[in-house]
Amino acid sequence: MKPDTRIRGSLWKRTGTLVAGAALLLGVLVAGSAMAASKDRVVIYHAGGIDSLHPYNHSLSPAYGIWEHIMEPLVQVDQKANKYVPKLAESWEFKGKEWVFKLKKGIKFHDGSPLTAHDVEFSFNRIKTDKKSLQRRQLRELTEMRVVDDHTIVLVTDTPNVVFLDKLQSRFVMSKAAAEKHGEDVDKHPIGTGPYKFKSFKRDGDLVLERNDDYWGSPKPQVKTMVWRKVTEEAARVAALEAGQVDVINAVPPHEVERLKQNPRITIKSVPGSRIYFLAINPGFKPWDNKLVRQAANYSIDADSIVKNIFDGLGFVVQGAGAKTYIGHDPNAKRYPYDPKKSRELLAKAGYPDGVSVKLYYSQGRYPKDSEVLQAFAAQMKKGGFNVELISQEWVVFWGRSGVNGGKMPFYYIGRGSVIDVHTHVEQYFKTGASPRIDYSNPALDKLIEAEMAEADPEKRAKILHEIGRILKEDSPWVPLWNLADIYGFASNIEWDPRSDERIRTWEMAVK
Repeated sequence: MKPDTRIRGSLWKRTGTLVAGAALLLGVLVAGSAMAASKDRVVIYHAGGIDSLHPYNHSLSPAYGIWEHIMEPLVQVDQKANKYVPKLAESWEFKGKEWVFKLKKGIKFHDGSPLTAHDVEFSFNRIKTDKKSLQRRQLRELTEMRVVDDHTIVLVTDTPNVVFLDKLQSRFVMSKAAAEKHGEDVDKHPIGTGPYKFKSFKRDGDLVLERNDDYWGSPKPQVKTMVWRKVTEEAARVAALEAGQVDVINAVPPHEVERLKQNPRITIKSVPGSRIYFLAINPGFKPWDNKLVRQAANYSIDADSIVKNIFDGLGFVVQGAGAKTYIGHDPNAKRYPYDPKKSRELLAKAGYPDGVSVKLYYSQGRYPKDSEVLQAFAAQMKKGGFNVELISQEWVVFWGRSGVNGGKMPFYYIGRGSVIDVHTHVEQYFKTGASPRIDYSNPALDKLIEAEMAEADPEKRAKILHEIGRILKEDSPWVPLWNLADIYGFASNIEWDPRSDERIRTWEMAVK
């Protein structure tokens, strides 16, 4: 039996041509000025970006979107058709613990070598064994790989897993031949099958990609050179776009949208974001080892007012374990109401009659309007009996092994991107041993996660996911918050429909 691979939920879309007056140019702008994008060169300022050329030393949706220009996965998500579709794979078959993938023939890497099942095997092995890989746990259930022939590979999981495709859509295939040729220097020469070839990279500078004129797929990339730069400051990105120094930006601040309606050189498009934002609570640290304290935190956050007042209503408060657009969403689920009095009562029962002091970690500039959001959290939680100290860290520190991915953060603000199924973030953050990001363990929840992973009937699986949501609400190892509109700004002579998974696919852009 094949699992249901449809991606359910209606997506809303708001499109408009928005404008802006002149702006002062900030010092982070690249040299040169153009009032319209060129087919020769498009510059993108992104709030995220990549920090190294190791293709697996990250686990972030925006970074996947960048790497996808160079290297490609077996499967991808067709957001219009709401289902998984082939990329490097021609077809696949689900057989309990086994997934049989047939690769497309005739695909070549940038160096001219042919794509084979051995490249898939090599890439997945590197993901699982490379000490620098931050994607190892995404393939932890992969226990065996069998190369049947050059275009057939069998992936074996420890248990039947109907959501395995969700993991594979972000696992990119690199060239085994290139790795053998360059050895320890392989990451200085990223080679894949994608629509763009690597040209140069400077950390905290530009990533430059050149069009692959022999690209096997479609649509064929139109723009010759793509330049990506990580710019975390919202004002800098907006100023650069208005001044014509950059062609595409992401994470346009909601409060700028109406002002930008005045500039005919700029197009703004917004799509419903698939990223779920939440406050992660690690029960391995005091006072979070007490369930009453975790529940109190939920009562102390007024997510509705933040979406309304800080994000200008361009977002959706999460009810239950996931957004309305996610597979497995429970339409009857309700979040904790905002009730500071109830929060203080729970803290008193937990042994903190005078309130409790906590540290809330985040990485300033990583997410839209995060500084304002964190200030709002602190103010709201103070009314609920929490004295909150806000601590911002550089992303590489916050997200690295000394931070979130080392299990060192007791309480932090995070967003999990590219979510299309409730299972995705629930399993990653709350299943025992799934990742070190939250030290939470509940054997009953683990059994339910294993059950839904093995259930191919969509309706039966949804009921299991609903029960998982109820357990998470009671145990409260998190405070679910919202999904935001992803807002992009770009030169008006670019034709482009952004995706809802934060992946900017430039080969889908057309320059008029």
